[in-house]
Amino acid sequence: MHSTDLNGQKMKIISLLSILLVAAVPALSADEMRPANFEHEDEKRRLHMRIVFPKMTRDATVMLQCVSQIATNGRMKETGCYTKDQFESDFASAVIKGAKKATMNPAVINGKSRKIYLQFRVEFIAEGDNRTIHLYLNPGYAENVEAYGYKYIAAQRVIGKEPWQDVCPQRARYLLTLKTFVGEDGQSGSPNLEKVSGIMPTVDCRNAIKDTILSSAFTPGMADGYPVPSAYVELFGN
Repeated sequence: MHSTDLNGQKMKIISLLSILLVAAVPALSADEMRPANFEHEDEKRRLHMRIVFPKMTRDATVMLQCVSQIATNGRMKETGCYTKDQFESDFASAVIKGAKKATMNPAVINGKSRKIYLQFRVEFIAEGDNRTIHLYLNPGYAENVEAYGYKYIAAQRVIGKEPWQDVCPQRARYLLTLKTFVGEDGQSGSPNLEKVSGIMPTVDCRNAIKDTILSSAFTPGMADGYPVPSAYVELFGN
């Protein structure tokens, strides 16, 4: 448990991953994989220490789904969160501002740090004078939660050449959901696309997105300290 004092209020910030990650991310040899995680050795640089809890006048719980690109030095780039209304937007802004100053442990594949696309959740809980933040290294995809529990670590995709960006529309608005499966070895297969909104991109665009996924390396999902097969979902659009 981490505690700090903010504007005279007791603010308890708990990283639920602390114990899990000690077991799930042991010292690595050159042949092992490690997903990116929030437990940087300098505690002051961890995300939960960089987020300023928005002012609250009532008890409430807010759960945000967020994404970020984690560089090989652990810095968080292009961070964003999905929101339903202005109330949630204030919390999303707090995450985005905190991420700009935070540092993570980067993902490692075969002993080498890799830039990855991270999907994570941030839970804010205001109860009385207590302010609590929980961090989860997964987007809460129901299929994986049912199989592995609420605190599993989701598969993380290595960001490479991204061929879809050269083929897909630059101006016409579109949003697609891609679902694939990532094995214990970090290999993906059977990608499937569904339209969420906007136009349906060309076949060439859709194939380029699938090729991007199939050619990408992944750190596999983790549960109870072991790599596990899992569903992987990512949004593609402009």
